[in-house]
Amino acid sequence: MEELLKRAAAADALSYEHLHILLDALPVAVSWAKLPGGDIQFVNRTFKNLFGYNDGEFATADDWIERSYPREIDRLKARERWNRLWANHSTDILEIDAFDIEVLCADRTVKTVQHRGILLPAIGVAVAIFDDISQRRLMEDALRRIAFEDTVTGLPNRRALQQYWADWVATKRSAGESAALLLLDLDGFKSINDRFGHDVGDAALLEVASRMRNSVNTTDFVCRIGGDEFVVFLPGLREPQQAQRACWRILSEFSLPWSALECRIGLQASIGISIFPQDGSNLRDLLKCADTALYRAKATHRGGCEWFRVPDAA
Repeated sequence: MEELLKRAAAADALSYEHLHILLDALPVAVSWAKLPGGDIQFVNRTFKNLFGYNDGEFATADDWIERSYPREIDRLKARERWNRLWANHSTDILEIDAFDIEVLCADRTVKTVQHRGILLPAIGVAVAIFDDISQRRLMEDALRRIAFEDTVTGLPNRRALQQYWADWVATKRSAGESAALLLLDLDGFKSINDRFGHDVGDAALLEVASRMRNSVNTTDFVCRIGGDEFVVFLPGLREPQQAQRACWRILSEFSLPWSALECRIGLQASIGISIFPQDGSNLRDLLKCADTALYRAKATHRGGCEWFRVPDAA
């Protein structure tokens, strides 16, 4: 489409009426505005069908951005890119590279679109192009959930933990930040599956996930890494006692009565604690150390927590 507009702009006989006919026939959503004020002159049929807005609902391009881009980051990005193009003062045809934004439609739903722009200085026109990628984004989100989400509890899975660790290492590790890894194993979960069946077992896992989320801060990372094992990663550890207090909160939640699909069940948890960087400099070592501590906790007193190596300040 960009090539079509370039050829049209180069034609001496091109008028706004011709441009109107050209753009209205396109299968992608398009609007165009006059320069330099950005007054919107036209939106094509695909634009109106996609977003639900009629002619004249937005006076200027800036009005459109302000009212239909719900995310501030999208408003800032769109204005910055268009302003940079307008400030170029070139007579050549200029383009804005594609970027994704969210658009608030007339029916108050939000669509994800890929936005591009073309500036035609010879005729004083800016053309905005919008490709609907909502379905593609939904598919990408679904695939991401399959890859990074535990299907039973909705918690992040082991792969998500690995990705979280990589991101954390890239942004925080160099700053000397400490962290704790809690490895939790359910005591008595197998007997629930054996006695009541897997439906009750899955309902119990959902309740475990809920109680663990309620026990930690929103900045902490909770995931299920398989079976009856869960991990809590505590970034920004200021003192070892933070990890111990998190364990106590979790164990306190687990001490409350349990029920799954109207079946009264009993569940406890044992927790092993490892500290970064004291016990390991990578995720594998931290998990291994926490697992060793967890084994000791199960061997001595189920329903408790153990350090892999007791910190000096603990």
